[in-house]
Amino acid sequence: MTVGAYNKILTKGYKMQDIEEKAYETYLKNIEYFNKEQKEVAKVLAIFDKALNSGDYQPTLDLEYKEGYFDVKNLITGQYLYGGDSNKLSVKLKNSVDTNKDHQTFEGTPLYNIPDKLLANPPEDFKVVEGVLHIMKYYAMNTTPHSSMIDVDKFIVVGTGLGMHISMIDEKISPKQYIIIEDNLELFRLSLFTTSYYKLAQRAKLYFSIADDENAFVQIMNSFLENQFFYNRYIKYIKFPTHTDDKIKQIQNALITQPYIFFPYKATLFKYLKPLEYMNDGYNLLNVGGNFNNSVFKEKPVLVLAAGPSLIENIEWLKANHHKFIIIAISTILNTLHKHNVKPDVVTQLDGGDTSLAFYENVLEDGFLDNAAMVFGSNIPVKVRNMFKKEQIFYFDEGENYIKNYTALTSPCIGSVSLILALLLNAKELYMLGINLAVDQETGQSHSADYMYGYQADTANKDKLSNVMENTKNLFQVKGNFREIVYTNAIMHASVQSLYRNMPIVKKKEQNVYNLNDGSYISLTIPKKVKDINSALFEDIDKNRLAVSIKEDLKKNSVIKLDDKDILAISLRLLDAKETYNYLQNYSNSISYSNKEQYLYDLLGVVSHILHKQGNQSINLTAVYLSFFKYSLTIILDFFNTKDLKNAKRHIKKFDKLMQKEMFSIVDIYIKDLEKFLKERC
Repeated sequence: MTVGAYNKILTKGYKMQDIEEKAYETYLKNIEYFNKEQKEVAKVLAIFDKALNSGDYQPTLDLEYKEGYFDVKNLITGQYLYGGDSNKLSVKLKNSVDTNKDHQTFEGTPLYNIPDKLLANPPEDFKVVEGVLHIMKYYAMNTTPHSSMIDVDKFIVVGTGLGMHISMIDEKISPKQYIIIEDNLELFRLSLFTTSYYKLAQRAKLYFSIADDENAFVQIMNSFLENQFFYNRYIKYIKFPTHTDDKIKQIQNALITQPYIFFPYKATLFKYLKPLEYMNDGYNLLNVGGNFNNSVFKEKPVLVLAAGPSLIENIEWLKANHHKFIIIAISTILNTLHKHNVKPDVVTQLDGGDTSLAFYENVLEDGFLDNAAMVFGSNIPVKVRNMFKKEQIFYFDEGENYIKNYTALTSPCIGSVSLILALLLNAKELYMLGINLAVDQETGQSHSADYMYGYQADTANKDKLSNVMENTKNLFQVKGNFREIVYTNAIMHASVQSLYRNMPIVKKKEQNVYNLNDGSYISLTIPKKVKDINSALFEDIDKNRLAVSIKEDLKKNSVIKLDDKDILAISLRLLDAKETYNYLQNYSNSISYSNKEQYLYDLLGVVSHILHKQGNQSINLTAVYLSFFKYSLTIILDFFNTKDLKNAKRHIKKFDKLMQKEMFSIVDIYIKDLEKFLKERC
């Protein structure tokens, strides 16, 4: 069957009208399903069909029926996709699928198994997940990765082929949810004639990623992971033999950059409470979404500087031209800028660790930052705050929402935060340097040579598929800014993803963003090399007058204390938190350990109650609990989804004790900090 308008299947001399009619009926019912339930995929298919029918696209694949089975012929090479009986290969793929936890699975939730001697006082990096370490330890001690699941809840199909194996797998293990991935749109369209996706959708929840780039794919993958997240511990998958490994790497990337792993629940809790230390104490609380229509950032070209390899590669250009730009620089590169006498006008920082003190070691004594505006996230260490005058510091909201109608600014890295900040400040001509978000393609360096957190990736093995998911070492291909393809890793691509989501929201049509980096392509930016910038057209800026203007613009959109309505809102948060505490207390007093079904039903009821709380008074505490449940609940449900599990009642009591301890710990910390703020600062 050619892939334009429906034509008869090539039957190689056999009269197969019933097979033709059945295939076409399957196709029409699939199209009907996609038009109703999968509108984005239907739109792509409709555009493709239009291109085929108009002759704008010449088909490269042809569907043939050959003596009892379908195959796909490549019209360019003459080769066949299956190269034999497709039914036999489909059965082979089906037979390779089982319920074993250690075979053809992705770990959607990590397991941290630290030594017993460190559990009482875990390393600093693990304190933010301290409560789940004991849950994970008990899980590891009482189960084995070689065990089998009772039910397979989530399943990933990497490459559809003609899809017959998908139906066979569904009959065998009946997953509740699928994400079906195919990079070749033409091949996927042919599978609509041979596989009844519409029937599969009658029993299971389906997600489709068809011919998506890495950014669109991660969005769909995230939706798949978010839905019934508590089934994410082990996710089974099958890969069609001819499909590339690229999507496997992208799946690993999506799994390892889930926000709750990237920024764990106790870290989120402390970030939400951190502003209570400085609010109502005379510090500027900046609304980044305020009125910057006539700001100085609109009048002058703005250059955002970060620590990517392109910074040092273009340092001579920067030294020659920095006085022509408003310089917004991340704090991690201050020593580099100081060495080259490039003074920033705005400094940004998110890092809450005391290691960030080193950013300022050599740059304070000679007045290097005396004129700079320090724009900080909520989590900055007190020692950094105390280095500067109050009038220099402007705190922005990272999602704490303590001030009504304030815009929050969040992102995985300070470079991408600074770029979005510049857009919110209404920069009309915006340039970005050192925001590579990809490793150096020749050396594998992640950042400029003097960056303290830098590392070197192994580019010699960049295409190798690893079974170990690591957010810095595993490299995969993405669209490049100056090159067709560049290599990045999960931690950098999280920022690419953040910009992919946020740029369309904040960028105005009249704003131009020029990407000067040999790195990842960034959505809605214009690739431009520094040699192509005509610096002679730019005027020198009086930096002393600029410093005054910047602080005036920022101060106009800041407050130094909460008003009565904001204080009342915090009081309502406190009341809501106490309600959660009382709810947990009632649960604790009534929990039944009689059987696992009843226990899990009651536990999921608690989770549902907490996560369905609405309103500003609940949003922060709910977010912390959601992050906690993505660790703990996923592990517990997988534990009880293990075949041949013994002593269930004993396990229920142990898990429930550990769960209750941490659920109460979260709300206790939250209540105490809110009470302290209301008592001492209001």
